[in-house]
Amino acid sequence: MDTFQEFLEKMGWEVCVNCSKYSPAGKTVCFQSEDMDGLYWYYETDYFIIDIHDFFIKKERITDSFPDMSRYMSFSSSYIKSANGECFNPYQTLTANTMFVTNMEKTNFRFLLHANFPYLSVGVNIKKKMITDYLSRHLEANNATVSDVFFDTRELVTKPLEKIANAILSCNMSSPAAEMFLEAKAKEWLSITLDAYFNKAPAKILSSSDENAIVNVASYINDHYALDVPQELLEKIAMMSGTKLKNLFKQKYQMSITEYAQRKRMNIAETLLSTTALEVKDVAKSVGYSSHSRFTTLFKKYKGIYPREVKKLGVKDSTTHICQNELRQCCHHTVK
Repeated sequence: MDTFQEFLEKMGWEVCVNCSKYSPAGKTVCFQSEDMDGLYWYYETDYFIIDIHDFFIKKERITDSFPDMSRYMSFSSSYIKSANGECFNPYQTLTANTMFVTNMEKTNFRFLLHANFPYLSVGVNIKKKMITDYLSRHLEANNATVSDVFFDTRELVTKPLEKIANAILSCNMSSPAAEMFLEAKAKEWLSITLDAYFNKAPAKILSSSDENAIVNVASYINDHYALDVPQELLEKIAMMSGTKLKNLFKQKYQMSITEYAQRKRMNIAETLLSTTALEVKDVAKSVGYSSHSRFTTLFKKYKGIYPREVKKLGVKDSTTHICQNELRQCCHHTVK
């Protein structure tokens, strides 16, 4: 069987000997095409692979075939720092500050990644040996599967795993300190996920009437995202008290009403910034913000980058390699 490195090279990835953007304890490969440009960094052990996807999507990219990677990893859990797209089968939104989980034994994935936007994620991919040696007996005793553990905890682990992802991204240690650090972070990642699964509260089932009421509230917010909709109006739409509305809305969407509205605004703003000539201040106003600074703060929070960066990326030179750093020789290109 090919090594993971050989597998990546056969897929068309080029080894980046001089790339030092991430920890030298790992390996980096790069890829350039007319629709995407970027690097893939990874650190591999017998039990897991920690990886970083660092791409810039130059053209709308639809991927309807996926290589079989089950020989190298069984399940993938990634924290997304920045992205703009969707994954299908099963459906998952690919956007900043979310978890993306994947059963690598399936190959019928379909991805849609939108143009003029970076994709940056940090993941821990567990191998069959990890499942066999450490997880199987615990999962069987609790009548659970690996898919259950990762899919059922996506919203629960986002914030704690964000800290680990940021630590991995900023790690500049060399061996042997780096190996000890990265292995500790991978184990912490997995322990947080397992703890969230085994200690999560039993899911409450909404009645059909409450379900319809909450969906109606969400639909109203979707249609009036640029307006400051008063809480009292939403309560009338749902025909329930403010406390009940807040609790049931969070139960269904795993976020508050305020966050739901803010995310909706930022998604619309993201599209306007990357596909129109509108200035940042005009985009801010069009999605309901009179304060430029408030808009900028929220956009950075939910999308991982500043609005002005999206505008710059929209006119990014297609020949620029994403892994190039200022005054650094990287990926066989000299950056001036």
